[in-house]
Amino acid sequence: MRTFEYRLYPNKAQRALLMACLAESRQLYNEMLATAKQLYEEKATFPSKYNLQKQFKGCGGEHVPATTVQMLTDRLDKAFKRFFALKELGEKGGFPRFKKPNRWHSIQLRQYGKDAYLHEDKKYLIVPKKLGHFLKIKLHRPIEGTPKTVHLVHRADGHWYALIVCETDPEPEHLPCACEHPAIGIDVGLKSFLPDSEGNAVENPRFYRTSQKTLRRKQRQLCRRKKGSYRRRKAACLVAKTHLKIKRQRRDHHFKVAKRYAESYHHIAVEDLTITTMVKNHHLAKSIMDASWGAFLAILEAKAENAGHQVIRVNPRFTTQACSHCGTLIQKSLSVRTHMCTSCGFVADRDVNAAKNILSWAGARPSGAKHPDGDVSLRSPQL
Repeated sequence: MRTFEYRLYPNKAQRALLMACLAESRQLYNEMLATAKQLYEEKATFPSKYNLQKQFKGCGGEHVPATTVQMLTDRLDKAFKRFFALKELGEKGGFPRFKKPNRWHSIQLRQYGKDAYLHEDKKYLIVPKKLGHFLKIKLHRPIEGTPKTVHLVHRADGHWYALIVCETDPEPEHLPCACEHPAIGIDVGLKSFLPDSEGNAVENPRFYRTSQKTLRRKQRQLCRRKKGSYRRRKAACLVAKTHLKIKRQRRDHHFKVAKRYAESYHHIAVEDLTITTMVKNHHLAKSIMDASWGAFLAILEAKAENAGHQVIRVNPRFTTQACSHCGTLIQKSLSVRTHMCTSCGFVADRDVNAAKNILSWAGARPSGAKHPDGDVSLRSPQL
């Protein structure tokens, strides 16, 4: 499944209809949640999505299409399933909560071709009349695969976007990469965003930290505004737009770096990081979340799969401490940035040494040292 995002250009009347649908669908979702919560308190059970659909059928009102009401029940049902799944695993998970206006930004349409579809000239997205019927759209890239559903999303920049979810055919098998360096190890970090086993490094852009001065000014301006006033809502939008810009900058950087590595190397070895545990270190949490390693590795895996290549996850234990030359464990603190082996005399940058260990333990180099724990890969088979 792939999602294609396109900019919408609704007129003033259509924009009013879309905003009214947002408000009414949020209210309807909260009513569904209140009903489910009351039933749980009385009988210790939750209604199924089919019971909710039957109970709230025809309650869409003037602005909410019938298919959107069905999608609201699906959305609430998924929230309950996630809550119970985390509860069974013993992990911390919040109970589905009532949505405020600043946490509700999308309108879901169930079936492409019936509830929403593109006009013949590809200039308009046809939606139910309750939402404006003909919405002007800009297809800056062709749609691939078979469209299934459509989401209409209102971003913090004030614009509307159409997210078309498509089912794509499986990629054909690719021949092994015949490039000069078919395998590479990557060690994501904070000083450098991405040092690799060949000694190259991608600088860490630190988009959030470089925008903190702007955020601080806009957030102070927001705090000075009177609660409930128009000027406070306007200041809140400016803060949200800054966060959206940071998100887009980070995502653009991730895609560009991932594309370069995914297309150039047949096997890419990375660490299988537990980021939720790492961010418990409050001295590094902000920098780790700013780098967003998890989002980058997910993009890298998707890009590599599309190119017919493979990403291998390796146990991260001892990747920094072990010598990539002889395998000796050299204890070093985080402040020590150079690896100096007391056994064989090998000297290298700390992160480059770790990247070489990751590549070696992934099995891409038969002569490489084995993992001290004996666990080569946690998610992918050895090469």
